[in-house]
Amino acid sequence: MSAVRVHCPAHITLLFSIHDTDNRSSHQGSRGAGFCVEAGVSVTAEISEQSSKEDGVDVSSQVKVWDRVESLIDHERESSFYSMYHDIAEHFRDSGYIDESDSVNLEVRLELPCSQGFGMSAAGHLAAAEAYIRVLEIDDSVSAAGLAHDMERRRSTGLGDVLAISAGGVELRLEPGAPPEPGVVTGFASDAPVLLVWSPGEGRHTSGYIDSLDWRDSISVAGEAAVERLRQGQWNADRWSELLEESHLFAEESGLLAEPERKALLANVNEAIEQSAQADDICACLCMLGVSAVIVPRSLESPVGEDILEQLGEQLRACGLGTQVTRIAPLQS
Repeated sequence: MSAVRVHCPAHITLLFSIHDTDNRSSHQGSRGAGFCVEAGVSVTAEISEQSSKEDGVDVSSQVKVWDRVESLIDHERESSFYSMYHDIAEHFRDSGYIDESDSVNLEVRLELPCSQGFGMSAAGHLAAAEAYIRVLEIDDSVSAAGLAHDMERRRSTGLGDVLAISAGGVELRLEPGAPPEPGVVTGFASDAPVLLVWSPGEGRHTSGYIDSLDWRDSISVAGEAAVERLRQGQWNADRWSELLEESHLFAEESGLLAEPERKALLANVNEAIEQSAQADDICACLCMLGVSAVIVPRSLESPVGEDILEQLGEQLRACGLGTQVTRIAPLQS
């Protein structure tokens, strides 16, 4: 079979609560809200014939990962970028889907930085799982989303990103768990441009928060209260301004805004916004759980153009921050 390419959008969490006490990974996850963005992870999978062992080393899946500036990530120095894809390969090999004489080679291209609250591990897991399923011509009995969610929970790299990505658009996660069930999510459509901003070198690993008793309590109390308010009424574009307000409230009440690195980043971003001609039309929200923020329109009916966001991005890059313009991703069919 010819090569298969799968692209998966990334996901911005604006608020959430933690639900991971069930022994079944499929029932773990989060309630919360956020939106998916077009930039994410692309995975190309191709089958090649070769021995599954070379000098005693398993090569049933050869993986190459490129970062957002098209540089090949070194396997030895950044092994975490590769291990998640090898784990997926091991799953399909152990399940008997990969013939002993075949190798499934993956080329992974990251369009955003990792560990910055952009849901890149979920996007990578989901894109890779779907690429394997397509290239191996596996029937519908295997769920890419279910596998990706399981991998996220096993590695403690995420809670509800896979569920959110399965909906697309601007999403509200009503019940935790894997898609299509027991997780419950709803979404509404928008294609508004947004500007992602992050502090290079200040990434955060999700497990540092969801595995901490202190953080778990403060995050979940604030997140549950926010979701309880957002789930009242119909979830549609009229709720956008309410979502932004809840995002700001969650950042404060959870204590996440109080961390010095996040506070400094948001201050720099807000200063740049205040100095722009579009200060009344845009605002910044923290991305959970990176040292990052997203600049969004205050109204989805009158979003600012990509060119304006690019100019703002240039100013922020001059301050040493990373930036990238993207758009809210479409709803998933």
